[in-house]
Amino acid sequence: MRPVAESVFDVVVVGAGVAGLTAAVLLQHDGYRTLLLEAHDKAGGCAGYFFHKGYSFDAGATVLMGLDPDGLHTQVFRRLGVALPESTLVERVAVHLPDRTVHIDYDQTRWAEERVARFARTPDEADRLRAFWTLIDQTADVMWAATAKLPALPLRHWRDVVANLRLVSPGFVQVLPNLFSTVEGVLRRYRLADHGPLRAFLDGLLLITAQETAARAPFLNGAAGLDIYRHGIRRARGGMKTFIKAHVEAFQALGGVFKRRQRVTCIRPQPGGGYTLETDRGLTLQTPRVVANLPIWNLPSLVAADLSRSLARPLKKAGTGWGAFTLYLGVKSEVIPDDAPLNQQVLLQYGASFEDGNSAFLSLSEADDRASAPPGRRTLNVSTHTEVDAWWEATPEAYAARRAAVVERLLTAVERVFPNVRDGIECLLPGTPVTFAHYTGRARGMVGGLRTNRWNSNLFGIGSRDVGLPNFWLVGDTVFPGQGTPACALSGINAWRDITGRWTLAAPPSGVVAPTGQVVGPALRATSPVVRSVR
Repeated sequence: MRPVAESVFDVVVVGAGVAGLTAAVLLQHDGYRTLLLEAHDKAGGCAGYFFHKGYSFDAGATVLMGLDPDGLHTQVFRRLGVALPESTLVERVAVHLPDRTVHIDYDQTRWAEERVARFARTPDEADRLRAFWTLIDQTADVMWAATAKLPALPLRHWRDVVANLRLVSPGFVQVLPNLFSTVEGVLRRYRLADHGPLRAFLDGLLLITAQETAARAPFLNGAAGLDIYRHGIRRARGGMKTFIKAHVEAFQALGGVFKRRQRVTCIRPQPGGGYTLETDRGLTLQTPRVVANLPIWNLPSLVAADLSRSLARPLKKAGTGWGAFTLYLGVKSEVIPDDAPLNQQVLLQYGASFEDGNSAFLSLSEADDRASAPPGRRTLNVSTHTEVDAWWEATPEAYAARRAAVVERLLTAVERVFPNVRDGIECLLPGTPVTFAHYTGRARGMVGGLRTNRWNSNLFGIGSRDVGLPNFWLVGDTVFPGQGTPACALSGINAWRDITGRWTLAAPPSGVVAPTGQVVGPALRATSPVVRSVR
């Protein structure tokens, strides 16, 4: 294959996950000639999708945040002048503990009553629960408001300090006393740390949002994670593919070039500046800037430069990430009640480790979503955390036995919610860290996120410029602010902001000249997103 001329692209984005797509479409919109390279045959990465036996499954992420009026995805689409894809508001999430079920309600009044009624054993304890949850609400409101203002963390340049001055508010000042607290530390202040069912409930929620339990999860991050349902989660109609395709279509409509099935095998810094990139299909190209939507663990084997000094601390902060075990089920609708919440969580046993099926997160397609499943059928994703090393160290026999055991445990968890589910299964596919390593290309299949603690997040997080290379930005879920589609989008936005010098996602004034000489005008008015509601 003939090399691509150096002058063709101002930026090459490696990886078409949410962070890469966000950076690519914003840069292309602002006049930077952008090439997007993706190893897979579809965009999305850990928020991707695949087809099997008439079903369309979300490969990893199944729910969306950031689609509210001030949400990051809304801000991006508004800047592009493109309508958001249709989505469904999930108004209730059921969390099934061994001895009780807690309904997390989008309705603020019902949720305020539920979270006390399900756990209070005495009037005094009810008062302490109310005080604890009020602090969670107040802290989360501040954190989500700050996220909408595009924080630039960790601080690496005076411009980061200036950018973050916009975050300061009376509410923001009020959360500072808990800047170095853990969720458990705050629970102890309210004498709730030894409440077993409450801890199990909180730990389960924190594990799927902050990737850590209350003992280590930072309170600020934990509060935002515990609050995501109150702020509203949504399912895109047709699953994640609708959301991902909307980004791809916007990027290509702006003239961006998207090349699939091009796995980058080498990124080589050039002595005079810029980079040479090579792919497994013989494509060689040069570019002055690289945005890498990759996990930090992949960089040492990919970048042809000595990164041992610059990456030593970031890699130590990243540690070993979580893996995921996901069960993809295609089921008959008759085994799923029509009023079943689209998202549910099950804990089988108190006092046991949460991973490998003891804690399971369920995501259903809507009953009438024909883009996800055939008539009379629904998709059901069931996922759990898992340690990655055991899957790679196992013999073929041990691997098969372990996989079968986790499948059985997950099906048992599903039966807690849908007792007749086994009678309706038409399609069953398990995915282990080995599966995800093959599908996503991520080192050892670590798709479950960093284990967030006080020393690898926020002020002490891994920055997009911590790779130590000029004009090179790392984006995605292993840099600030971490996992989840809004978090990944923010990392892509921060790379765009560094490259363009823009401060906000508000449409630039007419007459601003882009680097290619193209005049950038105001973005078209975006039509309001279509949002449906389901209970």
